[in-house]
Amino acid sequence: MFAARFATRAARPFAVRAYSEVVGKKYDLFGYEVSTNTAPYIEKIQKTQYYDDAGEVIVAMNLNNTPPDLTTYNALLERILNAKSKQSTPVDGENRFCAMMDVLEEMDHRYGIRPDAQSWGYVMQELVTSGDFRMGWLCIEAMRSLGVEPSAELIAKNSENSAKAKSSGVDFPPALRRSAPEDFDTKAWGL
Repeated sequence: MFAARFATRAARPFAVRAYSEVVGKKYDLFGYEVSTNTAPYIEKIQKTQYYDDAGEVIVAMNLNNTPPDLTTYNALLERILNAKSKQSTPVDGENRFCAMMDVLEEMDHRYGIRPDAQSWGYVMQELVTSGDFRMGWLCIEAMRSLGVEPSAELIAKNSENSAKAKSSGVDFPPALRRSAPEDFDTKAWGL
């Protein structure tokens, strides 16, 4: 009796994600049928001009009891990368990289979907496009630590961004360069 109550209590945090299958249909914990037809939503995501609108499609999916899958999230990441902007009017502090990392976090923590090479590729492409080679190196190492090998082309483009910054003297933040003590070995840090 105690073991049954304990097991039930232990399973509660995962209950929202639990689905049961009966003859090809999926049902959630509360007995509502769960749809797996994500194709119309992916099509809507691909047609959006602004990536906030693409995020609203994900919200609509959840309201319609259609949990997003890896393909849906990759379509969302692609929209964030290639959409005109976040909204029709400029948004202060808009950052595609942050929006993408929010999506990766939702995939993993909310649905237990592990981002694949395509997912991380969109993130890496944004970093290369924005010229953020430092974050690019961190992303490459994060990908490798997760068992995802980054594309050689994106690594080369990130290296180009790094070399371009070094040749123009902006590869190291000026504030840190000024605050380094006189005996600081700048060559060890590539200065």
